[in-house]
Amino acid sequence: MQMQPTNIIQFIFVFQMIFGVFLIWKNTRYRGLSYLLIFAACSMVFNLLEELSFTRDIYLITPVFLLGKGPLVYLFVYQLIYPEKQISKAYVIHLSPMFVGVLFTQWPQLVIAVGSISQFIYAYFSIGLILFYHKASLSMRSDADSLQLFWLIKVLLTFLVIGVLDLIRLNLQPYIGLNINLVGQLFENTAVLLLFSYLIYKAVQHPLLFSGVSEYERIALHTNQPIEQANDELTMSIFQSIDQLIRAKSLHHKPRLSLNDLAEETGLTTRDISQAMNQHAEGSFCDYVNKLRVGDLKQKLLEKPDANKSILAMAFEVGFNSKSSLNLIFKRETSFTPSQYMKNNQ
Repeated sequence: MQMQPTNIIQFIFVFQMIFGVFLIWKNTRYRGLSYLLIFAACSMVFNLLEELSFTRDIYLITPVFLLGKGPLVYLFVYQLIYPEKQISKAYVIHLSPMFVGVLFTQWPQLVIAVGSISQFIYAYFSIGLILFYHKASLSMRSDADSLQLFWLIKVLLTFLVIGVLDLIRLNLQPYIGLNINLVGQLFENTAVLLLFSYLIYKAVQHPLLFSGVSEYERIALHTNQPIEQANDELTMSIFQSIDQLIRAKSLHHKPRLSLNDLAEETGLTTRDISQAMNQHAEGSFCDYVNKLRVGDLKQKLLEKPDANKSILAMAFEVGFNSKSSLNLIFKRETSFTPSQYMKNNQ
């Protein structure tokens, strides 16, 4: 078969995945991503060999790779969220359908259909895991807004959309022209290359991530003695003492205030603090702290600010650690950006 533009993209894809593995392999938190990149490179190599007619006449194998993509995506997400946990060797059973599928590749459409369903199932559980991570970070960290993984959810959903479009293309192959089919394949390969490149970029940049999901489970979900509905007076007393301490020492001005920090300050357990916050803070721990920060920043904005001091500098003084989180949180609490709020109240 003659070399096509999509084959050039496939060559670039393989080398990009190999390069990405070299960049991130030492970071154990992204080891699952490394496995996924290796898998994607192998899949693309077989795809390239088949399209160039090196292996197509021997055996059609590329459809079975769809059966392995879902489990490896979930493995990537799991190790990202639980970096301290080791994956059991038993996890390989999730890849067994891929090897069994080799026996059924004489019915490629069936294998592709099952592989597509598998991807949706594993994507569902992957997104559920990310949302649980969000809940845990909001309950335990004041900087949870900067730790969110909504970008990863968007990537997973984009992968699914591309997969659906490619599935449609594969099923319409008998009815569409060769040129249209090649254009569709070029689009799919380019889009997947860009998505994987984005994942590599995020890994190399080492974004700040929350590493306390296991601790959150221990505190709130999997203790030997389930958390009982404590006496309201007791939990209210704990909350009020914590609230007074935070305000008196301006602990909320610490950019990465956590339940562990409060436990060290008060001598209470993180479990007791978490329970008091959950019952009386009218929101997550992160929401509670950010409301205090917004209140302090509003006060600064209403005073005559130093002409040499920017709004962002004042925001940093009260605990915010980025411009994006400042604008998002401040607008959520007041319906205005900080600059709009200051202008409206002059």
